[in-house]
Amino acid sequence: MKYDCDQCPTHVCYTKGVNCTNLKKEDVISAYTEDEKKIMQAAAYVEGTFYNNITRLQETAEFAKTMGYKKLGMAFCIGLSEEARYIGKFYRQQGFEFYSICCKNCSISKDELHLKKVNPKAAHEPMCNPKMQAKLLAEKGVELYISCGLCVGHDTIFNKNCPGPVTVLVVKDRLLAHNPLGAIYSRYWKNKFKINDEGKV
Repeated sequence: MKYDCDQCPTHVCYTKGVNCTNLKKEDVISAYTEDEKKIMQAAAYVEGTFYNNITRLQETAEFAKTMGYKKLGMAFCIGLSEEARYIGKFYRQQGFEFYSICCKNCSISKDELHLKKVNPKAAHEPMCNPKMQAKLLAEKGVELYISCGLCVGHDTIFNKNCPGPVTVLVVKDRLLAHNPLGAIYSRYWKNKFKINDEGKV
């Protein structure tokens, strides 16, 4: 296998059932734990039942219901406080216990970890605190962790420190209204990045 699936012109793994890896079916299947198989089944149920008919906000709720989760916990960026309020309202209406922790929890100054500030003249610029977002949500017995607009890098620390499954609801992109693929869908950005296909304007 060349590990360049992004360059594949046919994707016959999807269209014709071709296995172009050196992995055996038995090895792949046995790699999944029982808990992971349950997650795979729930994910497939949501995809197969609601395909192209509901939003990711709704899909997350349906997945959690299928898994039997009662407690959801969301780590969100302070810049998405208004959005977080509506998200919390939706999941509570769906019958979940819902907990949320913003990224600036504990209000530790960036100076404490010698972190670069957005505003160097600020007397107190609190750092993002993804490790404590995970810890505080875990203390509430959260069963599904939701990442909502965390910074690149901070999200990796949050994911790493969650003791349970993590799903992403929102990916931060300050320039593109939190739609990173906007850079791929826009010919202007593709030209700027010099990745547009040859002959495309």
